[in-house]
Amino acid sequence: MELFSERFYQDREILNVHLQKYNTKCSKIYSPKESAHMQYLCKIVLKYLEESTKWEKNKTEYDDCILLNYWLYDKLTKYFVHDKSYIDFAYGSIETIWSNLVTDIKERSYYNKCKPLFREILIHDNWEKGKELYDYYVDFKTIFGIAKNFPERCREYYKKIEDKTSLYEYFQENCSPEKDNCPYFYGKCKDYNPALVLSDLPCHNKIVAERIPSAKNPAAEHSSGEELGFASRATGTDVKQENSGIGTKVGHSVLAVTPVLLTASVIYKYTPVSSWIRKLGGNISNSISNMDGGEMEGFLGNTQESGNMLFDGGENYISYQPM
Repeated sequence: MELFSERFYQDREILNVHLQKYNTKCSKIYSPKESAHMQYLCKIVLKYLEESTKWEKNKTEYDDCILLNYWLYDKLTKYFVHDKSYIDFAYGSIETIWSNLVTDIKERSYYNKCKPLFREILIHDNWEKGKELYDYYVDFKTIFGIAKNFPERCREYYKKIEDKTSLYEYFQENCSPEKDNCPYFYGKCKDYNPALVLSDLPCHNKIVAERIPSAKNPAAEHSSGEELGFASRATGTDVKQENSGIGTKVGHSVLAVTPVLLTASVIYKYTPVSSWIRKLGGNISNSISNMDGGEMEGFLGNTQESGNMLFDGGENYISYQPM
């Protein structure tokens, strides 16, 4: 494992040989339930204390003792399934043995080493968030260093930092002096707020740029689609209207010709101009008969009869209309 907090917690689980030497001290623990588990956890704590160095405040950048307290309380939470009253009782049973050893100058293997921190970090209901925050604080430099120096892993560790955004927002809201619901180490963690550090990573600008298209307004896209569909329908309507307009123009052309022919059918036939009129009638019939359309052919057939009636007879017809 690359992260220190993960290695620390894992070591508490697997490096547990020769625990029998702590039997005498931890056998004093009695509980109506999970007594064996509580004694087992007690032995792990005493083993860590014996093998650790003397505790000195601010000796290192982070405090293993805080991790040990969080590890123990987290294990008890799993054993007692979030029954806080019993979790606190179980922790207190181990805490009594632990506290007596680290404050007894005659216990040279334990004296002045990591002490229980129940009141400092575990008394708050949000202790799990405190644990998450401190784990992040301990691991931050490793996470940030990998993201910055290994381009192929930048995105992976960028996300690890970004995932803590909501955690920092929570503590910013709950760590005000009025609420007093904040672990004492919160001040050390402020500089690692994702809002302050993400922009320093080499993959930051690319990640931000890639997210811009996904930020489009779905409503705008939907509206655009509707407009496109409307335009298509409107275009289709225009085509239909245009085709209809062509038919209307042809009909109007036919109607325009009709009065000419009807007028010709009633015009008087006068001998001096009869030959000219016959030529005119023939030209009109021939010109119109060349036009396409079945309807036009039927119409022209009738007009041809009218033309015969007008031009083929020898009589002279005079049309009289009152002025």
